[in-house]
Amino acid sequence: MLKRVILHPFALAIFPILALLAHNITEVTPRVALRSAIITLLATVILILIFALISRNWQKSAIITTIFLVLFFSYGQVYEFLQAHPVFNFSFGRHRYLVVIFSTLFIAGFWLTMRKIRIPANTTMVLNIIGILLLVFPLYQIISYIYQTGLSERRLAESSKNTDTLTPVNPDSLPDVYFIVLDGYTRGDALLDDFGFDNSEFLDNLRSMGFFVVDCSRANTTTTHGSISIALNMAYLPELSGNLDVQELQGEDFAVLIKQSRVRKLLTSIGYKTIAFESGYEWSRLRDADVYLQYTGAPYEMQVLQPFESLLIRSTALLLWSDSTYRSLPEYTKTPFAKTNFPFEDHINRQLFIFDQLPRLASFPGPKFVFVHVLIPHIPYVFEPDGEIATDTLYYSGRLTGPADGEHQIKGYTNEIQFLNSQMSEILRTLITQSANPPIIVMIGDHGVKRENRLENLAAYYLPGDGKQSFYPTMTPVNAFRVIFDTTFGTNYGLLPDISYNESLKPAPETSPACLK
Repeated sequence: MLKRVILHPFALAIFPILALLAHNITEVTPRVALRSAIITLLATVILILIFALISRNWQKSAIITTIFLVLFFSYGQVYEFLQAHPVFNFSFGRHRYLVVIFSTLFIAGFWLTMRKIRIPANTTMVLNIIGILLLVFPLYQIISYIYQTGLSERRLAESSKNTDTLTPVNPDSLPDVYFIVLDGYTRGDALLDDFGFDNSEFLDNLRSMGFFVVDCSRANTTTTHGSISIALNMAYLPELSGNLDVQELQGEDFAVLIKQSRVRKLLTSIGYKTIAFESGYEWSRLRDADVYLQYTGAPYEMQVLQPFESLLIRSTALLLWSDSTYRSLPEYTKTPFAKTNFPFEDHINRQLFIFDQLPRLASFPGPKFVFVHVLIPHIPYVFEPDGEIATDTLYYSGRLTGPADGEHQIKGYTNEIQFLNSQMSEILRTLITQSANPPIIVMIGDHGVKRENRLENLAAYYLPGDGKQSFYPTMTPVNAFRVIFDTTFGTNYGLLPDISYNESLKPAPETSPACLK
């Protein structure tokens, strides 16, 4: 059967998409790959038909198609590798060289198939086996992640069946609750030490609005998903893993802990509605929120390319198209591929959308629990202090879209801090002054930036009434909602020891008292 049935072109066509999806499965949902898969499979059928007209043999046509697909999908990756690894100080990572090389390889493969393959059925069988084997690993990763996520959801639901309830101090005037994560926002003293930036103006502005700024705050862990999970579940990772009956939390577990957090469930039990913003990360997307807000762009754009698709395109021979100037192309072809050259357009629009919509929620009927994950000042550093987009690509052309050097890291990070400060000052003031009842606002950085200060994070809390007096200068986010619920919602959780875990999940040394000065 494997000698007769043509499978390998379709397996080789879908493999790069599945491999990219598997690699990013904790960040995206599988449906982002659907459009790419459909287009690629249709193109594969067309290629087989074209080459069949030339070769007059279906199996040889399929072999030629597979050769084409391998070269097509590997072009961008080879280009990137050769750019990063010159040979004797000479870079072959240039389109003018690679196009010739890849064209030559295809012509050679075409000629060998037509002239040298006497029994194409044998080659078909070998390629079919290779294609099937290639699909096994990414499919296993994707299916395993989906299964484990469902398993984690069931475990968490089972463990929280007898969860405690809230008894609000003032049930007729429930405050809106905002949980705002500013990704990568470091603490004031670390910001001064690491980046030479004095953030006291913004921190003093927060205090003038009634916020308690935790001068010696530290994140409970160095990772974003870990920090958010701990804060929203008011417990450390060992207890949370025990609740899920696992020895070590995986990516799918963190996604469940964030989406079905203890804080959210408790507030929902007394009538709160959940409002969440699209974050860009699958594990922090609360798609089942009562109101799910996401940027979709103007109707005529319809988000022509998703970030996943842009990443896929840049790994293929379509990189030739996306790297061109498009001056000779029709305008309708320029727009989508321009997004590939600047793949941060969705990121930028998502942050601006949050800044535009968040203050408007003050007038939205409550009570409501609002979840906001802002991807600033996290890389890529694309915003100038005034909100303009940085045109110097050294701010975001380094490893993993980071800055290319230390100078651009310092400048890029502080640029984003200044822009974020200006936006959040106005947003927070609006939420406080225009809410029907004084709101509760938990605003934290999930972690710091520099390795030695990776745990030093921003933390500022707005809690009306006397509850503010329960905050203290060394409090970590694990205790934020414990204080809020005890003082405002009639619980008796008490405080946990303030512990911060380093990259190896070992308790980190305690904070130096210097931050108290």
